[in-house]
Amino acid sequence: MHQNIEKLTTESIKLPRRRRLEIVNFLHFLDNRSSDSDDVQSVWEKEIMDRVRSVDEETAIGIDYDQALQKIEKCFIQ
Repeated sequence: MHQNIEKLTTESIKLPRRRRLEIVNFLHFLDNRSSDSDDVQSVWEKEIMDRVRSVDEETAIGIDYDQALQKIEKCFIQ
């Protein structure tokens, strides 16, 4: 199974950006149809509220924008 996922990923990367986004949107649509989508939604709502609260209480720890981009690139571009 792992090889199938690897092959699918490799082939997907070769697609134009618009086609990749269509696939992502479709997969997201499928996830939202699942019975646990309400659970996912409530978890995200709690996470958002926790983050807003920490900003309001001035306990949020931020990082520089450029540092954030570097971290993101490091995760996705290797």
